Amino acid sequence: MIKDIARLKDREFGASNGGWAYDAYPELEKLDAGSSMKVAEIKGPAVITNIHSTQHFIGDDSLSQDERKALCTRGVILEIYYNDAKTPSVQVPIGDFFGDGCCGKAEHFSTPFIEKAPESYNCFIPMPFEVSAKVVLRNDTKYNLGNYSFVEFEKIHWKDDLGYFHATWKRFAFQLHGRTDQHFFHIDGQGHLIGRAWSVCTDEPFFKQFYFIMEGNNEIRIDGEDEPRADYLGTEDSFGFSWGFNKTFNGVYNGMNLVRHETPSMLSIYRFRDLNAIRFNKSLDLRIDWSHEWLGSVDFQKAIAELYEKDHGWVDYATTYYWYQKTVGYAHSPLMPLEERAKPILHPNP
Repeated sequence: MIKDIARLKDREFGASNGGWAYDAYPELEKLDAGSSMKVAEIKGPAVITNIHSTQHFIGDDSLSQDERKALCTRGVILEIYYNDAKTPSVQVPIGDFFGDGCCGKAEHFSTPFIEKAPESYNCFIPMPFEVSAKVVLRNDTKYNLGNYSFVEFEKIHWKDDLGYFHATWKRFAFQLHGRTDQHFFHIDGQGHLIGRAWSVCTDEPFFKQFYFIMEGNNEIRIDGEDEPRADYLGTEDSFGFSWGFNKTFNGVYNGMNLVRHETPSMLSIYRFRDLNAIRFNKSLDLRIDWSHEWLGSVDFQKAIAELYEKDHGWVDYATTYYWYQKTVGYAHSPLMPLEERAKPILHPNP
């Protein structure tokens, strides 16, 4: 908070550079094709306070602008390891981590958590750790990418009530119909959820302008309970909006930084939590259930059933979650091949 800016603290500031090995620091690792580049390796106890990275560009004229953006945002992976763990606690394509949804098509926006600035990305989420932290960018493309990154941090006195920051990503497609009850996310352990950033895409004309897609109940279950602790009656409501996804809005805690209503429909949305983080002691689970919607409309139920029978109704989600937990590491979903990650539509409708 602003009042804390004036409080003097016994902390030591530090920073680490990565990527730009062309001027004063020729020994820096570069973000070359197929390589991993270490941006920072820090001894704790400390807290990462800022991660900055350039946005990347590919100069191959045989690719369209959208193809180049997709490769740069989904082909570079941000990984963060704590306490010498072999498994990263953060593993997310760089564009998705910084809310640049739908393969880099999002507008510029700024929040206290992440931002897409002109030609750069920034993260201000505090990431404390006790022993060590390593921040890595991995280039899965066949192109050498020009990069300048830095990580800022402060040395701290470790406290046992501090959690480790985590983030994970998954892209998947499914046929949406009148009985869909889809699992989205699960965490085991103690912690609290502070945000999510989603990209939603479909070329199904029946779902144009996210018709019916937005209607599913977002159900959050905590610590293994049978009934949801929170049941948001619509995805747009769970992200802080009403009456659908109508136009772009880039707010401090929630936003729609891309809304494209024509076919294919494309949506990039985010919501962050501060004082209203969702806390759990044993587990957190998120599902979306469409099976209670419009049961009284015979015409609608007939139309969406026909879509399913014809192998239509496919919708594509790319989801990023941000949370703190007591322990390090997470069983991330295996990253799909880059060719799949970078597709504008993961599963086109026939």
